[in-house]
Amino acid sequence: MPNFPLLLVPAEWDDLTLLAAMVFLEAEGEPEDGQLGVGWVARNRSDRWRQLLTSVILAPMQFSCFNQEYFSTMGQARLTTAEERAESCWKAAASALWRLSPDPTFGADHYLNVEATKTARKTHDLPAWFDPAKVTVAIGRHTFLRLDDAR
Repeated sequence: MPNFPLLLVPAEWDDLTLLAAMVFLEAEGEPEDGQLGVGWVARNRSDRWRQLLTSVILAPMQFSCFNQEYFSTMGQARLTTAEERAESCWKAAASALWRLSPDPTFGADHYLNVEATKTARKTHDLPAWFDPAKVTVAIGRHTFLRLDDAR
């Protein structure tokens, strides 16, 4: 599998590379279904919101790994040392992008790592958009939700 490009300008990457990088940065330590689920969330948003995948992934505050403060520090360093761990992320990205595997999230358009989110927030709570009634599945450390939030 190819490594991530050394040119770290995500807006210039093709959809597969961008999605694989997002899956890697958001879910590299998750089981394959969890990685696939993260890819499907981006795919579901793109379909539901009728926007290009690149626009959805790189929109501000959509995926933490491409928020400027994260990507400019931790994200770039992780991508440049990703060779061995990247293969399953490329596979998950391709499977979601081209719908080669069923969506394990049942149409989720959001996800989060509950514990990491609580730890990262000053108030140690979950974001206002988190609604336990909208949870579709939990895979690994990620909880997936379908908010049906039209744009």
